[in-house]
Amino acid sequence: MSSMRTHLALALVAVASILPAAARADDTTVTRVAAAAREQDRPHTLAEVNTGLLLLPGAQVCPTSLDPSTCKRGEASFAVGLTNLYRVHAFGFGAGIQWATTLRSDAALGDPSLQREHTRSYFLVEGLFRYYFLHSKSWDFYAGGTAGLVVVNDSWSENADRNPVMDTDFVGPRAATLGTEGFTVGVSGGAEWTFLPNWSFGPTLRYANWFLPSQRLMSPTLDVASLAGRLDMIDVSARITYHIAL
Repeated sequence: MSSMRTHLALALVAVASILPAAARADDTTVTRVAAAAREQDRPHTLAEVNTGLLLLPGAQVCPTSLDPSTCKRGEASFAVGLTNLYRVHAFGFGAGIQWATTLRSDAALGDPSLQREHTRSYFLVEGLFRYYFLHSKSWDFYAGGTAGLVVVNDSWSENADRNPVMDTDFVGPRAATLGTEGFTVGVSGGAEWTFLPNWSFGPTLRYANWFLPSQRLMSPTLDVASLAGRLDMIDVSARITYHIAL
């Protein structure tokens, strides 16, 4: 019986040693295939994560009223995004989402004792096209275009909403919110440096036009949407890309 247990233990040890080696071999094969697909411009998929700044340099931001004297010029937001791309030789097609939140805090109308605050965020869903005009073993340079939808979300909250006196959760939102929807069309360019067999990193610069309703929305509390009309948007970001073999 003890001999049987010994043989069983040795067998389990052998299996345990073989499985990681097989997994490593499989990982190496997948990595090698993905790297070869990128180097040889064969069809493969790209999964990307990007982060950077979303800028609205000429925007008239009016979160408190329609009076132009209360507006501020320009906006800067921190942005993160996800993109999935299918690359066929020098061409890439895909779609992505991006979320951004303003780096600036704005005052809000109302009784000062309420300590009202205003926050603003952005959500974009876009299709994209890329043309990789320069390709080498370590570097790719591309230009392309994007088109899709943008949502500008304005929210106004009071101190009682942010710091409730009780821990009880009540049904309903804790802030007054306005969502302004529009279209976006833009052009982009960037570079990718391959630092591992199937990993790339590089900068992206994108310019787009946002087309929002010209008439600003207004909430029941007489707060107005902070942005309207056509806006120029500049997106400066860095992106990391994982190449997936088909």
